[in-house]
Amino acid sequence: MKDGTRNLLVGVFVLAAIIVLGVLSVWFGETPSWIRRAEWTLRITGVQGLSGINEASPVNMNGVQIGRVESLEFKDPKRPDLGVLIVTRIKDEFSVPRGAHARVYGATLGIGTGHVEIVVAPGVSGEPLHRDTSLIPGEMRSVIGELISKDLIRSVEHMVAHIGKLAEAATPVADNLALLLEERTVAEVSGPDAEVQPNLSTVIERIDDLVAYLNIVLGDEDVQGDVKAAVHDLKSATESLRETFAIWQRESLKVSENLNAGIDRTEEQLEESFVRLQGVLDNLDNASTSLARVLGDVEQGKGTAGLLVHDARLYEAAVLSFERLAEAVGSLQRILGKIEEDGYINVGKVTPVGTITKKFPVRPEGAGGE
Repeated sequence: MKDGTRNLLVGVFVLAAIIVLGVLSVWFGETPSWIRRAEWTLRITGVQGLSGINEASPVNMNGVQIGRVESLEFKDPKRPDLGVLIVTRIKDEFSVPRGAHARVYGATLGIGTGHVEIVVAPGVSGEPLHRDTSLIPGEMRSVIGELISKDLIRSVEHMVAHIGKLAEAATPVADNLALLLEERTVAEVSGPDAEVQPNLSTVIERIDDLVAYLNIVLGDEDVQGDVKAAVHDLKSATESLRETFAIWQRESLKVSENLNAGIDRTEEQLEESFVRLQGVLDNLDNASTSLARVLGDVEQGKGTAGLLVHDARLYEAAVLSFERLAEAVGSLQRILGKIEEDGYINVGKVTPVGTITKKFPVRPEGAGGE
């Protein structure tokens, strides 16, 4: 190859490398000022704990890249606690409305570079910022922090705390469970000087001994015959109990039916009694009405009873008649007393030859008297 041709190829390669380097520097780095398009400066203030943002980091607005970071400066070099001022260069064709704010995201998991996101909330006034004194507030945010919400973090923290408390509370339970599952033979816990208590291992050993003993017992032919007989008796008793229950059910049904019939008859009889009682009450009401009418007539002097009540002569005659009746009763009592005292009745009859008397005894035989 001739020297001229070789030099030409080297020159073309170097020129291509320079062009590629320039394109890469424009895409991924800060464009030199002499080849920049028209841009204006936007400052972001109030960012604390800035990290993951470098010069030439992209600036986006609602997901669209509108510029790059030009430089990072302290708001006051003597007061670093006041935060960092992020100076950005925004393409001239884009405007940032008033009320917008910036979110600064560092490199995710330390890979790549961070970016600045200018957020324009819905309803914010569309009036653009003045480009000579453009300044908006900003804050440091984390992509992972936005993916994992604070509520989720608090929930995880509470869960971890509860797991810790559960583990702390479960430790004594685990110790007791270990003692419960510790191997202890029946001989170790059955002695008079045994210092340990039976546990699950002891119970299992005793159950195993019981099963072995039952196996030996049930293996005996006589015992098997007794078991069969007991099962047969139990079956017979079950059948008898079933029959008894059926009889009891039938008898209960009959008693219930008889009781219902008796209740029905009692209701009918009560109804008839109430009807009769109503008739009696009606009769009593009529009788009371009649009695009231009779008493009214007597009060007015009507009828014999009325005349007797209101006629003074009849009243005196009635009184005299009652007095004479009382005297007659008194005389009769004296005669009966004399007869009882004498013990006989003296009966006389007048005849032409004189008076004939005869005594009739009234006392029983064996009594004294003439």
